Amino acid sequence: MSIELPYPHKILWPNGRTRAHGWKAGVTRDHRQWAHAATLAWRGRDHRPIDGDIRVLITVYPKNRGPMPDRDNAQSACKAYLDGIADALGVNDRNFVPAIQFGDRTQGGKIVVSLS
Repeated sequence: MSIELPYPHKILWPNGRTRAHGWKAGVTRDHRQWAHAATLAWRGRDHRPIDGDIRVLITVYPKNRGPMPDRDNAQSACKAYLDGIADALGVNDRNFVPAIQFGDRTQGGKIVVSLS
């Protein structure tokens, strides 16, 4: 399974700044819902739960401009995506065994999550 998602909003990165907690919560909710919908579209609504560890490869395609993110920040920024995927699969996200890799810079950036 491989799903493509938008580059996480800057407020979701660990060094992101916000003035209002409610704004960050709304952005987090949106990202979680996008990942949930993309996972359901890939897998369908009728499926068996997955047992055991689930290997998750997160490929980060950074934006054309700006600094290159590091691995731990990239994983943190994708937390809402992983939560949405876990919800759609009916599993606990503690079963995820994440790995991060970086692709080429791209206009607007993107995230590709692959499960195996």
